[in-house]
Amino acid sequence: MNKSFYTLLLFFLSAYSLSAQLTPEQAVAEMGRGINLGNTLEPPTEGGWNNGPAEEEYFDAYLEAGFTNIRIPVRWDQHTANAAPFAVNETWMNRVEEVVDWGLSRGFIITLNGHHEDWLKNDYGNATLRARYDAIWEQIAERFQDKTDRLLFEIINEPFGMTVEEVDDLNERILGIIRETNPTRIVIFGGNMYANAEQLFDAAIPEDDYLIGYYHSYDPWQFSGQGIGTWGTASNYQQMNNKYQAVKDWSVANGIPIHHSEFGAVHSCDYNSRMRIYAHNVEQCIVNGFAFSVWDDGGDFGILRRNNNTWPEVKDILVHYHEDSPNQIFSNFVFDQIDDTASIVVDWNNRATDNGSIIIERATSIANNFVQIAELPADATTYTDLDIAAGITYTYRMYTTRADGTLLHGYPTRIRVTATEQNPFNGGGIEIPGELEIELYDLGGEGIAYHDNEPANLSNGFRVNEGVDIGSIPFGHVLEYVELGEWIEFTVNVTQTGTYSVLAEVASNVSNGAFNIQFFDNNATTNFGIPNTGGWYDFEERAANNTIQLEEGVQQMRLNITGGNSFNLDKLIFTLESSTALEDVDNSKILFNFSPNPTDGLVDVNLSSDLKNGENRLDLWTIAGEKLDTFILDESFSTLDLTNYKSGVYLLRLVNNDINLVRRLVVY
Repeated sequence: MNKSFYTLLLFFLSAYSLSAQLTPEQAVAEMGRGINLGNTLEPPTEGGWNNGPAEEEYFDAYLEAGFTNIRIPVRWDQHTANAAPFAVNETWMNRVEEVVDWGLSRGFIITLNGHHEDWLKNDYGNATLRARYDAIWEQIAERFQDKTDRLLFEIINEPFGMTVEEVDDLNERILGIIRETNPTRIVIFGGNMYANAEQLFDAAIPEDDYLIGYYHSYDPWQFSGQGIGTWGTASNYQQMNNKYQAVKDWSVANGIPIHHSEFGAVHSCDYNSRMRIYAHNVEQCIVNGFAFSVWDDGGDFGILRRNNNTWPEVKDILVHYHEDSPNQIFSNFVFDQIDDTASIVVDWNNRATDNGSIIIERATSIANNFVQIAELPADATTYTDLDIAAGITYTYRMYTTRADGTLLHGYPTRIRVTATEQNPFNGGGIEIPGELEIELYDLGGEGIAYHDNEPANLSNGFRVNEGVDIGSIPFGHVLEYVELGEWIEFTVNVTQTGTYSVLAEVASNVSNGAFNIQFFDNNATTNFGIPNTGGWYDFEERAANNTIQLEEGVQQMRLNITGGNSFNLDKLIFTLESSTALEDVDNSKILFNFSPNPTDGLVDVNLSSDLKNGENRLDLWTIAGEKLDTFILDESFSTLDLTNYKSGVYLLRLVNNDINLVRRLVVY
């Protein structure tokens, strides 16, 4: 080859390099999944907060994990002179450049900003302070002007205290300063306050071809920032989806791609909720085409364990969670009263098609490392773990692969086995007749003594390590935050066979709450309807819909939440009305019964004459509150075929326009 060919080749390569300048859309696509180097270069002195100085090995850990962008928050104030020309300390500028180069040399897209510049935010009207921040950005722009276009500038982080107009002015002015030396470098701008999505919508969009919009979201702050309550209801998911859709709509309407540059949840959050909220943030960023950088401050929001450069399980969510990853992941304790065995059942929704096997891994509070315990068919949606013991916390995670080899991680789920047997709370059964205080439910834990839809005690008033939401009030403790399908059990001692009336001390700010109580020895059941009493703590006595026949002896009583509206419950009051023995009760007056019980699968159901002409529905439920099947009873007599159901304890619930009755059924 001759010299002229090399000259021509260099010309074309140079032309290609110029034409290959990243567009904002390309930059966001290549940024993908990222992380913040938080609480590191923002303290007044590097390493002055909870983290030590930045280390190059962090970037190796980021790269190995699979992240593709790093946001580097930097505070310039303590390293800049207070008088014109406001020179930035050369040693500090060199240090920032060193850290930036660690990222660029490994192929990351790097975001560099002004962070915690409160001196400017708190007195933006001061012309000297504005000139000082202008000078800082003049020096940043000059120092980094020759860096690859994979370095992005973010004008300011969360300008709390500044008005919309002030932030608009700042964005326009700093952008102009950057453009003097960096005409095509991508610049990231946001709104005022804490730079939430709503503030981005209010911000003026500068006239420029190389812009990305950013926003932060720790919604709901009570959960994500303070660790209060749980997250994962249908309403929670919908609220998050609505916000992402609003940002997407703004992005499309204005032609500005999005960097969701901060989100996270503190370590004190309920574990399962924390995994869910990280996963759904990641999924929504991916499906909406946003780049993200999860907040990692090495502390309450910590991700990378910087002391040894290892990762907690949330890393696999951030890097390997996709829109077709397993979701709706739950772990439940199941106790079979027939054969006295305990297990944990992990369920999930399998969204992938043409995927590989489902790999199940488990960690325990004894051995904290994840170990594979099962390989399941590609379409599996449940796994039962029989190898469990009381007093141990179990964490499960799963993953599969697409046909192209892409890892599809689900998010972990955690459950603690508090016990594998049920015992009275006070060492003996609660006596009936008498008062049954609701907080004295049995020992045994989730799936044995109670079932609660969320594992945390939302009220945090009594027995705070268990899921039943018991709150404290001046005169004692009450059950709160009830949801349909939840139940709690009590060991009771009925001192005399007979007919009992039952009163419930209840309070509610809404109407149409409902629950029932059932006694397992003779399947006796009665129902309660809860009105609006005028307030959540305006308690009044409400009578059961009918009296109940109880048999003498120690036995279990279950309280089932049967209505969709919430209420608070203080106690139940049982009064003996008649000592008539159960054998003397007229069986023709029993609304419905079935036999045999226990059964090997075929069950004959009999309805009373009062129900012959009504529309009756019979629902089959697991003892843990999962609805399995529905049977329509058109005649006074019907036979149910349950031969396809495994051995265990089930509930049959008869429903029509007037009643809601539950009976326990044993399949062997």
